[in-house]
Amino acid sequence: MIKFTECLNDTWDYFFLTDPTNLLRFKNDHHLGDDLINEFTTNESAEVAVQKGVMIPMGGIINQPYTIFFNIDHEPSVFTEDTSLLVFEKTGYILEVIHNEICMVTVPYLKNWTKDGGLHRLKEATELGVRQKIQIANGIYAITILGGFTLQDGMEEATFEFQCKAVSADTSHTVKDIGFSFTIEK
Repeated sequence: MIKFTECLNDTWDYFFLTDPTNLLRFKNDHHLGDDLINEFTTNESAEVAVQKGVMIPMGGIINQPYTIFFNIDHEPSVFTEDTSLLVFEKTGYILEVIHNEICMVTVPYLKNWTKDGGLHRLKEATELGVRQKIQIANGIYAITILGGFTLQDGMEEATFEFQCKAVSADTSHTVKDIGFSFTIEK
């Protein structure tokens, strides 16, 4: 299990889970502009990206610090602890990894999604530990997103856990409510 603390949304109410290289390939293949937020909100490209396993958009993210876990080794969930409170569990997401990494991306990076713009800034941010990135083998992954509260250093903190399970290439996305609100609050 890989843990990140003090994860912030950069004052926008979204997180995006993606392989940044795959998202760039998608942008180029679909002839999208550099401002992916504009593209995703003015046409069907966001829906296509989700269906193709290029990204998972997570709306309703409150501006507060989060603890984030990536569970890639099929360990027991952090939400099985007696001190945790599971608020939601969303299944059916698919994510394709083509560059051995999954990143948590926020809106400002997507406003200029180019090698020298958002991608370069994202690389710098992950090296500084400001943005979250894990190394993972290339392939197709079924992603389950759990959200709620866990005890961190004696304090209850909003928490996401991403369970990543390798699946076959013909596995399809089965989420029916793409607009689900990932709000974690009491």
